[in-house]
Amino acid sequence: MISVGFVGSTGVGDVARHLLAMGACNIKVWHPGELCEEDELPGERVELEDLAEVTLIIFAAPMARCREVARKVGDVISGRHVIVHTLRALEPGTLKSVSTILQEETPTQRIGYLGGPMLRTDIEAGHPASAVCASLFPEVHDLVEDAMMSGSFRVYRSQDLIGAEICGAYARAIALLSGLADALNLGSSLQATLFARGLAEMSRFVVFRQGFERTTFGLAGAGSLYADTHLQGSVDFQIGCHLGENPGTSADALVERFGPRARESLQLVDTLASSADRAELELHLLQGAHALIHNELKPDQVVQRLMTLPALYE
Repeated sequence: MISVGFVGSTGVGDVARHLLAMGACNIKVWHPGELCEEDELPGERVELEDLAEVTLIIFAAPMARCREVARKVGDVISGRHVIVHTLRALEPGTLKSVSTILQEETPTQRIGYLGGPMLRTDIEAGHPASAVCASLFPEVHDLVEDAMMSGSFRVYRSQDLIGAEICGAYARAIALLSGLADALNLGSSLQATLFARGLAEMSRFVVFRQGFERTTFGLAGAGSLYADTHLQGSVDFQIGCHLGENPGTSADALVERFGPRARESLQLVDTLASSADRAELELHLLQGAHALIHNELKPDQVVQRLMTLPALYE
């Protein structure tokens, strides 16, 4: 049986823990903070120092504490360890990816990102599902496959670590707009347009961050966006729905309704928009999402603005 470390808490990285359990792994869970009484997910709770005993660590700490938690993990591991994170965000202020933070705060360079259309409902039901592991190191891919691959779960490989991370983050901003369109009952044609043009914007941003354009159209990009906007949609999609039905809702009210992930979602849109502004990139969907969450435009004005842009070449 493979022993795998898991850094996170209830609600963050739940899917990864279920996948590890399906792979019959011995999961050693370290919670970076107070333990949650309701945490009944698989895994043995351990002390921070016990992470030194495993080779592979799945990192799913909240983005707000990412650097702090990474520094603590870095104090007990060495260069032989492998860290694979599941976070779909950038660090506010620095605009750094999670892999960069892990490289700065831990002694290992063998880092990866696990993302894609991994829906917890499908995993728990045993339905076929897939994800992509992005890393520059083949041994990272090997370890993740050994720990998670099964008859119902497939892991694809990518060497574009930064591109996959950016895709996962950018999809969340597009999902927010898709939620808005859903709340306004604007039809499938607009949803398809948001999906297609969202991927086009995502690819431009990925290339700007020195990732590969093709990564956008794989599981990390298109796969994540489809999962985020399918059926009930992700938390980001639900936030967009709520803003469509309740214009002007404050950030605090969104956090009260949807939990800390709502604040992370709003901060992510701000971070992406800030990075795009600095690079003078015209990313109209991202700008629309930014205007919506800051109440600079009403929901119908966001849609009107997007529909009255000058004609663009496909």
